[in-house]
Amino acid sequence: MTKTVSFVPDFGDTMEVVGRTFAAALQEGLSRVEPPWTAPRPGARGGRPPARAAYRILLRDHREAVLARLADALPVVLHAAGHPDGRQMTAPLVDWARTRLTAAVTGPRPGIPEPALPSLHLELTVATLLLECTSRVLPDVPSRDLALEAVGHTLRTGSPTGRAA
Repeated sequence: MTKTVSFVPDFGDTMEVVGRTFAAALQEGLSRVEPPWTAPRPGARGGRPPARAAYRILLRDHREAVLARLADALPVVLHAAGHPDGRQMTAPLVDWARTRLTAAVTGPRPGIPEPALPSLHLELTVATLLLECTSRVLPDVPSRDLALEAVGHTLRTGSPTGRAA
């Protein structure tokens, strides 16, 4: 009877060295990569926007998705509130919301008339729904809180800074 002997090398020390080398290389590579929403380091070059401008970029990039979600939700909300013509009212309400989101991104524009809504109750309903849609669409990044704050201030005062326009 022949005995079969298999050779299984011991890679314990080799795998440990390879693992540590890989971990060090991975850490080094990851330390060079920064998410686009982070503020630039002092003295660093690059096209990253200042931290205060990041929320404006975030709102600008997601504005159409927010407005689309609002346009989808408005007829249901208006019907539940007792408005039988919710679909017909959607376009002017989305235009009003677009004006407010634009003001949150660019600041208020004096001399450009804002569309008026027929009632304060309707304005409150659309403003609340716009803020909800914005919070659902924006990704969870550091500038998200500033973006939501700017939208809230714009809805309340007409100015993204909280000062009356």
